[in-house]
Amino acid sequence: MNDDLQVAIVTGAARGIGLAIAQRLTADGFRVVLTDVDGEEVAKQAEALPGAIGLQHDVRDAAAGRAVVEHVLAQFGRIDVLVNNAGTNIHAHPTVEVTEEDFNLVIDVNLKGTFLTTQAVLPTLQKGGGRIVNMSSILGLKPVANVATYCASKYAVTGLTQSWAAELAQYDITANSVHPGIVATALHDRVVEGVSALTKMSTDDAWAEFQRSIPLQRFQTVEDVAAVVAFLVSPAAKDITGSEFKIDGGMGVA
Repeated sequence: MNDDLQVAIVTGAARGIGLAIAQRLTADGFRVVLTDVDGEEVAKQAEALPGAIGLQHDVRDAAAGRAVVEHVLAQFGRIDVLVNNAGTNIHAHPTVEVTEEDFNLVIDVNLKGTFLTTQAVLPTLQKGGGRIVNMSSILGLKPVANVATYCASKYAVTGLTQSWAAELAQYDITANSVHPGIVATALHDRVVEGVSALTKMSTDDAWAEFQRSIPLQRFQTVEDVAAVVAFLVSPAAKDITGSEFKIDGGMGVA
């Protein structure tokens, strides 16, 4: 199928922020390709979005990324936007308790996955320009204790984004990073559980403590994050590249 609609790939789109981004971009007129390691769930979610498709995709696997690109080009004939949203985390742990297996999982999904998926898409984007949006975190700008591996992975994503902005401008490709604060998703649930275990407070009290750390005194929503991504891939953002967009209720300056 070839038409004039722009095509966006969103990784980690079976649920949470990724799904919200896919829904928003569909509403904005994109053909959206949702990818996720959970192939069954992402296919189900894609069925609810007009013109969308869902593909199983482990971002840690370079061949899987290339297969996604081949599938998308065969079906739609173009790729205009890549949103590297797939990510993971472990419970909050002191560094001495982090296993090598946990370290590798977080780095491989958050950093290596962003790199490999972008590498697979770039030959197509370099032919006609496009947008890359990388999901970092407020912890990719402002670190906290007991999540060192996650912070390291997200700082690295921030660095990748800035390097790509400099490298890819010659192809009319923009690259920007998005930095959510505390969004009530399954990913943050794991952090709260870890904080609860470390501090001996209840999970409800841990959530309340997190809320008190936000100057605006409210958590962010998946729709808040999706709105910023939608702006970054819109014509209004054509001259924005190498920038960091915080959606954090003020945590980054508190």
